[in-house]
Amino acid sequence: MSVSSILTGGPAVKVGELDKARLIAAYAREHDADISPFLAGVETIERWRCEETGLEFFRPGGLAGPPAFYEMLYSRDAEQKDYNERRWEFSRARDWVRGAEAVLDVGCGFGYFLDLARDDIGRSVGLETNAFSRSNAQSRNLTVVDQTIEQHAEEHPEAYDAVASFQVLEHVDDPRSFINSMLRALRPGGTLVLSVPNNDSFLSDCPLLPLNSPPHHVTLWGWKTLETLERFFDIKLVSIEKEPLSKACIGWYQSVMEEKYLPKSRLLRSLYYRLGGGNAFRRYLEDVHETIDGHTIMAKYQKT
Repeated sequence: MSVSSILTGGPAVKVGELDKARLIAAYAREHDADISPFLAGVETIERWRCEETGLEFFRPGGLAGPPAFYEMLYSRDAEQKDYNERRWEFSRARDWVRGAEAVLDVGCGFGYFLDLARDDIGRSVGLETNAFSRSNAQSRNLTVVDQTIEQHAEEHPEAYDAVASFQVLEHVDDPRSFINSMLRALRPGGTLVLSVPNNDSFLSDCPLLPLNSPPHHVTLWGWKTLETLERFFDIKLVSIEKEPLSKACIGWYQSVMEEKYLPKSRLLRSLYYRLGGGNAFRRYLEDVHETIDGHTIMAKYQKT
């Protein structure tokens, strides 16, 4: 079977499959979420890689969760809301768009980036199709509308000096249309900001991470993909930055590394913890965490 890349239309290669039953069980166990209605009719979830960019994507298409999925997930997940408010990339992106007369935040969620950059930019608009997130942002006097980027770009071509999207690309079924629409809304010479989970980091060592799988994430991004986008879109890469491992993620990183590298023997694992190996590793990570790749990678481009 020949499959084309959803990003470039070029060749793609199959790299694996997800066990649907295990995925449903993992969402229920870790997030108290029933995703089975969103995977109805899906028998096998395949994982493919674009050979030109390294982007990984899941098949069949159309696996991205609808707004109802996110309302179910985020309305009950206080930890996720807290993470959205204090994202590493917001402060860096604020420097990149400072002084812009008009800024668009695509998939703005609760509007935390627009809040942070409020005094550094002129007019700002957020797009958000999730009613729960949108009403939260609007309650803080932010201009947030219920539109997709495709709809908004059709009505507002070349209307913005900067267009940003934080942790959204991995949620969309058609990233090529998404990026082209962002560029349509951006003025020539304007700034495009994209942030995504860094799948070159320890995320790739998580064997079954529900929130990095359908229906939450339907594409997986890394340095190579962001670096090669300028070959396929009318943009010039200006900068790529990786988030250092945050203090909040040290425990997560430690558990992933211990699961990966410790012997499978229960006796040897027990000795590791009884002899203080876990505590020693934790102290080491607290000293060096800023040298380890963390959760997010972000790129800045200029529209050509």
